[in-house]
Amino acid sequence: AAAAATAVSAKPAAAAPLSADRSVVRLGLPSKGRMAELTLSLLKSCQLSVRQLNPRQYTADIPQVPNLEVWFQRPTDIVRKLCSGDLDLGIVGYDIISEYAQGNDDLVIIHDALDFGHCRLSLAVPKEGIFDSINTLEDLLNMPQWTEERPMRVVTGFGYVGAKFLKEKGFKHVSFLAGDGALESYPAMGMADAIVDLVSSGTTLRENNLKEIEGGVILESQATLVASKKSLNRREGVLEISHEMLERLEAHLTASGKIMVNLYIFLCHTITPD
Repeated sequence: AAAAATAVSAKPAAAAPLSADRSVVRLGLPSKGRMAELTLSLLKSCQLSVRQLNPRQYTADIPQVPNLEVWFQRPTDIVRKLCSGDLDLGIVGYDIISEYAQGNDDLVIIHDALDFGHCRLSLAVPKEGIFDSINTLEDLLNMPQWTEERPMRVVTGFGYVGAKFLKEKGFKHVSFLAGDGALESYPAMGMADAIVDLVSSGTTLRENNLKEIEGGVILESQATLVASKKSLNRREGVLEISHEMLERLEAHLTASGKIMVNLYIFLCHTITPD
């Protein structure tokens, strides 16, 4: 969902050992809210019960998986710490990966459809005024109001993904305002022309006199299992634990009538060296 992701330094000439000061594999899980509840519920359904001895602490374990350390983190921090190598695996929404990883090729989505946390990142504009007849992304692009002196003002917590999307769609005169709550109020207050925000049912948009437009969905999101490619290749135990988690997820989702959308190629034991 927005600050820039932590920059990733250039690759060294030779592969160096990862964090020699730890041998355990680290899994990052959401720490609060509905996403956290559904993550724990899914893992429990896969016979991977998370055991947190002290609810005030950020660490836990999964007794069925030796040498695995669970860390409860904010979703944004899960992505940042996967990029930095402080986590090896994580469960987080695809929207957060897209915004905070910013194309970092060391992050690998090893399961892209855990079947919870569904939403979409979408562009929305007011229903009335100059937007009354604006129903498609092309309509919005061709509005004469947007100039270098008066760009379209977009408020969002997804500045990286939003800017990339609009640039690819041909928008030239756009300015972004960072926001992380009650974005629906910005157009009504005259602070923005459009918003880019996560949408589930669309009810909040409608109640605030906003509308999505055709072609304005930037991405579809749900919970994913993601890993550091460096960890998969070079940290002992990460590949084996990933295999076990995927096998359990496959068994659970198959029994539930779900379809595995994407299993990373390392299931065939062909991890590509970084």
